[in-house]
Amino acid sequence: MDDQDGSYFLTRRIKMTKKAKLIERVRNNPRDARFTEVQKLLKDAGFRERQPKGGSSHYIYYHESLDRIVTLTKGTKRLPEYQVKDALRALQRLEGEYEKR
Repeated sequence: MDDQDGSYFLTRRIKMTKKAKLIERVRNNPRDARFTEVQKLLKDAGFRERQPKGGSSHYIYYHESLDRIVTLTKGTKRLPEYQVKDALRALQRLEGEYEKR
């Protein structure tokens, strides 16, 4: 299948949504994740955000199907790796909950 312009491979390539690309990027490099990126993933999955009070920079995310919260620190260029991994674990748990239904 020799295609000069490469269109064969373009049509056969798996198309990833923006959300899937973002999840993949955050999973592959949790040390480089930004607050807004992880926030978007959590909110898109149905997490609710509780903003800090009293000058704190820690945002709390919770989902009614899970028994744990996710805390993210806003105000730094990149999130701490452990917070990104906590968020990814919560998203995985949530995915597992939906598969059980």
